[in-house]
Amino acid sequence: MVKTQIKEKKKDEKVTIPLPGKIKTVLAFLVVLAFAAYGFYIRHLTAGKYFSDPDTFYHFEIYKLVLKEGLPRYYPMADAPFGSLIGEPLGLYILPAIFYKIISIFGYNELEAFLLWPPFVGFLSVIGVYLLGRKVLNEWAGMWGAIILSVLTANFSRTFSGNARGDGPFMMLFTFSAVLMLYYLTEENKNKKIIWGTLFVLLAGISTAAWNGSPFGLMVLLGFASFQTIILFIFGKINELREFIKEYYPAYLGILAISYLLTIPGIGKIGGFVRFAFEVFLGLVFLAIVMLYGGKYLNYSDKKHRFAVVAVIVIAGFAGAYIYVGPKLFTLMGGAYQSTQVYETVQELAKTDWGDVKVYYGVEKPNGIVFFLGLVGAMIVTARYLYKLFKDGRRPHEELFAITFYVMSIYLLWTAARFLFLASYAIALMSGVFAGYVLETVEKMKESIPIKAALGGVIAIMLLLIPLTHGPLLAQSAKSMRTTEIETSGWEDALKWLRENTPEYSTATSWWDYGYWIESSLLGQRRASADGGHARDRDHILALFLARDGNISEVDFESWELNYFLVYLNDWAKFNAISYLGGAITRREYNGDESGRGAVTTLLPLPRYGEKYVNLYAKVIVDVSNSSVKVTVGDRECDPLMVTFTPSGKTIKGTGTCSDGNAFPYVLHLTPTIGVLAYYKVATANFIKLAFGVPASTIPGFSDKLFSNFEPVYESGNVIVYRFTPFGIYKIEENINGTWKQVYNLTPGKHELKLYISAFGRDIENATLYIYAINNEKIIEKIKIAEISHMDYLNEYPIAVNVTLPNATSYRFVLVQKGPIGVLLDAPKVNGEIRSPTNILREGESGEIELKVGVDKDYTADLYLRATFIYLVRKSGKDNEDYDAAFEPQMDVFFITKIGENIQLKEGENTVKVRAELPEGVISSYKDELQRKYGDKLIIRGIRVEPVFIAEKEYLMLEVSASAPHH
Repeated sequence: MVKTQIKEKKKDEKVTIPLPGKIKTVLAFLVVLAFAAYGFYIRHLTAGKYFSDPDTFYHFEIYKLVLKEGLPRYYPMADAPFGSLIGEPLGLYILPAIFYKIISIFGYNELEAFLLWPPFVGFLSVIGVYLLGRKVLNEWAGMWGAIILSVLTANFSRTFSGNARGDGPFMMLFTFSAVLMLYYLTEENKNKKIIWGTLFVLLAGISTAAWNGSPFGLMVLLGFASFQTIILFIFGKINELREFIKEYYPAYLGILAISYLLTIPGIGKIGGFVRFAFEVFLGLVFLAIVMLYGGKYLNYSDKKHRFAVVAVIVIAGFAGAYIYVGPKLFTLMGGAYQSTQVYETVQELAKTDWGDVKVYYGVEKPNGIVFFLGLVGAMIVTARYLYKLFKDGRRPHEELFAITFYVMSIYLLWTAARFLFLASYAIALMSGVFAGYVLETVEKMKESIPIKAALGGVIAIMLLLIPLTHGPLLAQSAKSMRTTEIETSGWEDALKWLRENTPEYSTATSWWDYGYWIESSLLGQRRASADGGHARDRDHILALFLARDGNISEVDFESWELNYFLVYLNDWAKFNAISYLGGAITRREYNGDESGRGAVTTLLPLPRYGEKYVNLYAKVIVDVSNSSVKVTVGDRECDPLMVTFTPSGKTIKGTGTCSDGNAFPYVLHLTPTIGVLAYYKVATANFIKLAFGVPASTIPGFSDKLFSNFEPVYESGNVIVYRFTPFGIYKIEENINGTWKQVYNLTPGKHELKLYISAFGRDIENATLYIYAINNEKIIEKIKIAEISHMDYLNEYPIAVNVTLPNATSYRFVLVQKGPIGVLLDAPKVNGEIRSPTNILREGESGEIELKVGVDKDYTADLYLRATFIYLVRKSGKDNEDYDAAFEPQMDVFFITKIGENIQLKEGENTVKVRAELPEGVISSYKDELQRKYGDKLIIRGIRVEPVFIAEKEYLMLEVSASAPHH
C-alpha cells in the first residue's frame, strides 16, 4: 500500500509542473511575443514606395510570376534580348505567395503582402530562437536569445521590408526544424516521437527550397550526426549509438529525399549538393557500420583504440573525397566568396572583418557586444557538454547540436560579409544561453528569495539595456530607409520616362547595379542587358566601355540589341571597381595589398562654390581665382599632371607632385559647375564624358564620335538617359564655293556633302545610306544617297554624297543594314525540353528548336546560331592572384551557322520552329585557339551560343533641321 502511494506520487510529480514554473513559462512566452511583435514593427518601418534592396525588385517579379503561372521557369527581362532561366529556388517565392493568399483575405494586395513577408519571417525567427534556446538550456536562455534577436542589426539586415532574399526564410525554417529535431530525439512517447520526427523531416526538407545557400543546413545536420556518432563510439556507448543511428539516420535520409524531390519541379535548386551530401552521408554510414560490427576484426578495447579507428577512417574518407571532388572540396560555397574579378568588387562578398562584426553585433555603438556575449555563451555550452561527457557519462543532443550550429555559423561568418546575417541565429542563441546560465545560477543560489530577486532584477535590467537602447536606434534607422535612392537621385523619373517613351521591346543598360530597377514593373519595365544576378560576364564589357577611351573602349552593344544607356553620376564612388573590371587599373590600385597600400581613388567630384571647387569629405579644395589653379589636398599643395577647362578646351600641364614630394598622378577637369579629379589611367574614361560632359580623350575627335552614338534624350537629377545607335554621324561638311565647311543645318536644294560616320563597336557591311525628308513628323520622301560595302569600326572614313533635298522641316540620316532583331518572350525549347537561351545547343547536338519571339514591326529574317566569347587577358602581373595583375576584357562575336531563312515575323509575338545542328568542334576549337594564344593569361568568363534573328534594320544616325541639328 505504501509502495503504491509512493508510485502514485512520483507519477503525479512527473506530469505536474509546479505553479511558479508554469508562470515563468507563460510570462516568458508573452515577453517573447511582445518583442517579436516589436521586432516586426521595426522591420516593417522600412516599407515604402520601393524596395531598399535592389535584388528584391527581381524577387518581387518572380513572386508575381509564381502567383500568375505557379511554377515559372523563365524570366524575360534579364540578359536582354534573351531573357534567362530562373536560377533561384521557386520555394523562395512560393512561401510569400502562400502568405499573400492567406492575408489577401484581409484586403492586402500583392505588393503590401510582399512587404509584410520579411518582417513576418523576422517575427517567426524570434519565436524560433526562443524555442531553441529553452530546449538547449532553459526558459531564460530562450527568452533572452529571442529578445536579442528581435533588435539585432545582423538579423534586421535581411528581414526588413524591402529585403526579401532567401537566407531569411531558410534560417527561420531551419531554426524551427532544429527545435523539432531535438524534441524528436529526446521524446520517449512513441506517438509524439513520430509526430516530432515527421515534422522535423518535412520542415528541414522544405527549408532547402528557400535559398541556394541552404546546403548550410544539410551540413549542420550532417556535422551533428557525425560528431554524435563518433563521440558515442569513442566513449563506448554502443547501445546509445545504435539508438541514435536508428532514429537519426533514416530522418536525415528523408530530408535528403525531400530536398532532392523538390529540385525536380524547380522548387529547390541544390540538387548537386544534395547528391554530394548523400555521398558524404554514405561515408558516415560506412563508418557507423565499422563501429558497430568491426569489433570482430579491430581492437575496440579502449578509447584510444576506438579513436584511432575513427581517425584512420575519417582521414581516408577526406582523402577519397578530395580525389573525387578535387580542390573544390574546400570551396563548395565558392559562389559566396570573392572567387572571380566581378565578385572581388561586390561588397557583401568581401571577407568579414572586425569592423563588420562590431557594427552588425553592436548595441548602440559599433562595439560587437552581442558577438562577445555569444562567444561566452558558446564557451558555457561547451563546458557543460564536456562536463556531462567526462563526469556524468552523458552525451546530450542539445549541447552538441548547439555547438555544431554555432561553430559552423562562425566559420561562414568570417568567410564573407553576407553571412553576418546567417550567423545571427547562432550568436543570439548563445547570447541567450549566457543570460540563461547566469539567471539559472542565481535561481539555484542558497541566499534568501529577496536577495536572489534583487540579483536577478539587476541582471535583467542590464540585459534589457540591449533592446531598450538599440531598439529605438534601429527604428530610427529603419524609418530613414523608407525613402530610397531611387526617389532622391533621379532614377525614378528617368525609369518612368523610359517606360512611357520607349517601345515595349526596348532594351537598356547601365552599370549592372541598376539592372533590376530597369526591369522592374514598378519602374522601367524594360529589358536590361545586365543586372545583379544575370549576364555577369557582361559586367566586364560594361566596365571596359565606362573606364576606357578610344577604340579599345568600343563595344559591340548592337549584339545586345541595346537601345538606351543610363549613366548615373554617383557611380564615381564605384569607379575603382569599374576601372578594375575594365582593365584600366591593377588589383593593387583597386584595393591595395594585404596592408592596404597602393590603393588609389580613381574619381573624385568637386562641386563648384563661387571661385572654388570643393570636396569636404576628401579635404580637396581647388581655387581658381586670380586666373590660376591652386589645388589643396589636406594640408598639402598639389600640382596635377594636367588641368583641363570645359568648354574652352584650355589645358595647363603640371608636374604631378605635391609639396611634400609625393607623386600626385591626377588630372583635374574643370567645368562651369563641377570639377573632376581623375587618376591618370582613367582621366579620359568614357564615364567622365557621359556623366560630366568633359570631352577628354587621347584620340582626336573620339569624343565627337562617342556623342553621335550616345545621344542624351532625358535627364533627371543625377541620371542621364542616352539613346544608343551603333552608327552615327558626328560631323557634316558641305562644299561651299570650293571650300569644305562644317554645317549644322540643311536647306532645300542641291548639296555636296561629306558625312563623318562613327561606327561604334560594329562594322558597316553592305549598307545603304538614306536621307528621309520629314515634314511634321511624317516621312515625305526617302532619298538614297550612298551604298557602303564595308567600313571597319576601328578605321572609319567620311562618305562624300551629292543630294537634292525637298522642302521639309527636318532631314533624317538613316543607315539600312542587316542586324539582330527581336526579343525572346519565353524559354526556348529543344526537342520539347526547355533550354537556356544563351546556351541553346551543345556541340554536335541537333534537334527542333522552338522560339517565341517579339518584334516591334514586320520583318523577313534569317535565324542564326551565334557564339559569343567573353574573356579576360592578363596584361600585367606574374599570375592571376598577383596584386599587380590587370585584366583586359575582350568580347568576340561570330556567327556559327544559319538555321532558318526568310522567316516572316509579324509585329508582336511569333512562334518559330526550325531544325538546327551545332557543328562539332566549333566552340571547343575557338576555345583552344584562345588558350594557345594567351596561355595562362586567359580567363574565360562566358561562352554563349544564342539564337539570333537577322533582318534589315533602320538605324537613325542623325536628324538635322533648318536651324540646328536635332538630337
